Amino acid sequence: KRIDGLDRNICDECAKKIKERLPPFCAKCGRQLRGDPELIAICPDCEKDRPHFDRAWSACYYDGVLKDLIHDFKYKKITSLSKDFTALIINFMKKYNIGGGSQLILSIPMHPNRLFRREINHSDVLAGDLARGLGIPYSGNTLKKTKDTSLQSRLKREARIKNLYSSFSLKDSSIVRDKNILLVDDLLTTGSTVNECSRVLKNSGARYIEVITLARGDALL
Repeated sequence: KRIDGLDRNICDECAKKIKERLPPFCAKCGRQLRGDPELIAICPDCEKDRPHFDRAWSACYYDGVLKDLIHDFKYKKITSLSKDFTALIINFMKKYNIGGGSQLILSIPMHPNRLFRREINHSDVLAGDLARGLGIPYSGNTLKKTKDTSLQSRLKREARIKNLYSSFSLKDSSIVRDKNILLVDDLLTTGSTVNECSRVLKNSGARYIEVITLARGDALL
């Protein structure tokens, strides 16, 4: 449908089909929980194996219209969708007071070989727009992917963790030392990627790490 205005790519009818995630969430990984919205609890996975990040959040459910749009953003290179996605994330962050103390925004890097094939790093595009919207400095080349690992989407949870171990590094650890970091990606599945990046950041002296993603396709526990 025709849209009035140049700053939007999604019409009102489709926008209404994008579902914002509602609490309660796991107080560590942000996974959807059952119960009262005021519930503060940690999911069984985080109780068993605490993540390296301090808190993770995801703004919307990964299904329907949004699932198709994220696919277009990542694989059809429709990067203009980043502005619409950024608006969804910022609205969610304001509602739950997320990232208020963040001093630096980082994105999930791609290995050069994959970046050459894909041509764009969608996480970098999204993080850059989010940084501009929030007024927080962004460093797009601080985190580096040093191993060209297998695609995470083809692996189960345990295999994903092993696949990513020691696959990220930092260009300069002084950039993150004693900083509150907001780590940005489009999608959170098992959390293995953001957790491994957070491990590297914490080992390099990062003080506090919040993760924000556009979407998550988790099921209720």
